[in-house]
Amino acid sequence: MNRELLLLSFFLIPFLSRVYVSEAQVVTHKYEISVAGFSIGEMQAKKQSKENSIIYSIESKVSFWFFGRVEVDYGIETRYDGSKVVESKAYTKTNRGDFTSHVQWDRGGYEVDAETYKFENKERIEGPLRFSSARMYFHEPTNETFFLAENYGLKAPVKKVQEYYEVDVNGNKNKFYYDAEGVLIKAVMQSPIKNYVISRIE
Repeated sequence: MNRELLLLSFFLIPFLSRVYVSEAQVVTHKYEISVAGFSIGEMQAKKQSKENSIIYSIESKVSFWFFGRVEVDYGIETRYDGSKVVESKAYTKTNRGDFTSHVQWDRGGYEVDAETYKFENKERIEGPLRFSSARMYFHEPTNETFFLAENYGLKAPVKKVQEYYEVDVNGNKNKFYYDAEGVLIKAVMQSPIKNYVISRIE
């Protein structure tokens, strides 16, 4: 019996160690999304190390009124090799239509195929870029002047203004606020549909 337990532990310990390491490589932040002080949904941001890459992802689900009930399922996944953005995928699924965007590193720049609400873009971006909107949930864009707006497939400006960072994405000016550890605690977002606020809850 003791021999069987010893053999079992011999096989389980390496397996459990791998599970522990894998879980330790994922960092998750959760946010509430609100309009005019009323909650309309939640967002989850993840940072995951995978082999030689770092993957930042965002998933959110919201429901609000805009000339009728609108349901939105939104997500981004952006992969970095070292400090460089190499690929991003974004999707928006709604009860009024679906949109997708794809940005891929290729020979010194990025190939773009982006479509979102009342916007399409296939203009190549010269690179490389070291920051993107998905990464902004985990790190301040310190010393950065541009970042990748994955959903629009745009190289967008970012600048520090007093206690927040301001970004301009296709005419929408958004404000990002960080805590002392450089983690996003609040974002005030402009949108062609509805302006909203993202606030960290854990």
